[in-house]
Amino acid sequence: MKNLVFHEKQIQHLHQNLTLRLVNESDIPELRILVNKAYKELADRGLNYTATYQDEEKTRQRVSQGRAFVLVENKRILATILLSIENHFTQRHTAYVGQFAVLPEFKKSGLGTVLLEHCEKLAKQEGFEGIQLDTAIPATHLVNWYMSRGYKIVGEIQWPGKTYRSYFLELLF
Repeated sequence: MKNLVFHEKQIQHLHQNLTLRLVNESDIPELRILVNKAYKELADRGLNYTATYQDEEKTRQRVSQGRAFVLVENKRILATILLSIENHFTQRHTAYVGQFAVLPEFKKSGLGTVLLEHCEKLAKQEGFEGIQLDTAIPATHLVNWYMSRGYKIVGEIQWPGKTYRSYFLELLF
């Protein structure tokens, strides 16, 4: 991924003054808690996403695979997303979104949309053909949300150690 300079952005969203910035090392403990909390609902449904149980070292390892962004309000991280380079099934030059999480009390507030749109715009600006992501097939609310945004299913996989199969979805620019 190109190492373009990313400067913090101030975002006004639903009467919240948010800062969109890159993750730094001091964020790792809070980030780990955020992703564990955000994915708990899925864990309670028997879906063992890595984010449901990852520790700080795994969190650090995952964010080092690309550019991890956070939305922050008053020094509290409310949401996160990871943008990297990856492609499955289509052989296109695509960016990839992962470790996408919003604190439970902020779900359905539009924060996820802010982060996803930021990554889509950035990937397009950087010359990618599109963007991919994956999610559990039984997480139909997530599959439906991505598809409503124009993502198409391009394949599926059984990740080692997971209790579910995943769809790969792709949005072309």
